[in-house]
Amino acid sequence: MKKILLFSIAALLAMTAMAVKPVKGTVKGDGKPLAGVTVSDGYSCAVTDAKGRYTLTPHADASFIWVSTPSGWLPPVDSLNRPVFYKPYAPETGQYDFLLAANPRDDRHHAFIAEADIQAVDEGDLSQYDATVADARDYMASLGGVDLFGLDCGDIVGDHPELYPASLERRSRLGFPVYYVPGNHDMRYWGRSHETSMDRYEQNIMPSRYSFNRGGVHYVGLDNCFYIGRDYFYMGYIDENTFRWLEQDLARVPKGSPVVLFMHIPLAHESVNASFTYDGKRVSEETVNGLHLARMLAPYPTHVITGHQHWNRNVLHSDSLYEHNTAAACGLWWQTPVCEDGTPRGYGVYRVNDGQFDWIYKSTGYPADYQMRVYAPGECPDAPEAVVANVWNYDPTWRVELLENGVVTAQMEQFTTRDPLTVSLIADRSKLRYSWTSASPNPHMFKAVPRDPTATLAVRATDRQGRVYLSTPGR
Repeated sequence: MKKILLFSIAALLAMTAMAVKPVKGTVKGDGKPLAGVTVSDGYSCAVTDAKGRYTLTPHADASFIWVSTPSGWLPPVDSLNRPVFYKPYAPETGQYDFLLAANPRDDRHHAFIAEADIQAVDEGDLSQYDATVADARDYMASLGGVDLFGLDCGDIVGDHPELYPASLERRSRLGFPVYYVPGNHDMRYWGRSHETSMDRYEQNIMPSRYSFNRGGVHYVGLDNCFYIGRDYFYMGYIDENTFRWLEQDLARVPKGSPVVLFMHIPLAHESVNASFTYDGKRVSEETVNGLHLARMLAPYPTHVITGHQHWNRNVLHSDSLYEHNTAAACGLWWQTPVCEDGTPRGYGVYRVNDGQFDWIYKSTGYPADYQMRVYAPGECPDAPEAVVANVWNYDPTWRVELLENGVVTAQMEQFTTRDPLTVSLIADRSKLRYSWTSASPNPHMFKAVPRDPTATLAVRATDRQGRVYLSTPGR
């Protein structure tokens, strides 16, 4: 009886798979067929032939058919500045054609912003976000007419899906297209499985996993927010369907080509190769099976861009895998102008020239050279005699020095502590909207005891591109 039951289930599944009919279509650029272009349903991939034609058998759970736009070509955009590279999948529809247009700019030279965690719960939050939109629009326009777009790393809203239209409308004011991935606060909780958690997001935003190309760089957007089917609990996890799709997607990317992968939950706070100890907090803050993703990306020089943590942190997982965990656009949930680690509200800015990357963190309302906050001796309880600097976009290639009367007197020592400004801003919990808000210890703090306390003190930081930033206490 058991064998018969198992056979019946297997037969039913096979019949269901057989019932999904193949779809076909064409991909054209300025009216002409485009060959070698990937088309996908997020589960498997097909490639167009010399006449721009493809055939694809969609997965039974597919929501979209989409095209991985090739370098030099652009999809249309809608009124909300979303790139429309996808079409909703319906089993009764057998034809999906895609029309692309030649990029009017040389996309070998392009730039994009990376933002995360707008996490609005009401119109007041979105009104505060207006300042970041204006800042990003003006700063990106100053870059000299290069090809522009944006990457949003999720938490587009804070569990308030009714705000999706207003949140997207804000981003439309940026003046360039924005690609999105979901965050945990974009999921639909209370369903019975992970597979039910992204339907609302996809109905309102775009596919939850996809790829596109720009100037020889392959961009991949992933959902790594895994709903565990109970209450509001989730973890950072990449499911097997995503891995299988990504294997096919990357198979058409030449080894050694640059890749940018963006998702919500960090790959890992430290090295992805570090030993792993299971605990409930960690599994919701890191991608628990991220090591397998790192191995898949090993043949490609990759920048992983994430959000979720409301801090700024750069992690070099290997010589070819660099993670940028981007600070929250909302700071401490719109209560303060800074995040848990003292990083100001803002966004990352990335410039790409012939596959070479250059980046800064741009703080909302500040000039681009505002890359640290400096505290005078006595302002940081964990280093009372020292000058202390919070250098939020630091990575191990940076150099941080103390200057006294314009002369370097010390290489500043990296240490972990809480940012004094953040601590002071949340000290009175009665004034906070969310009393659980915290200031987290962070590793991008630096200290040095001056030789002459009466000297004019300053901190000089030099980033990996050789740019020099100078700041004084109180700035």
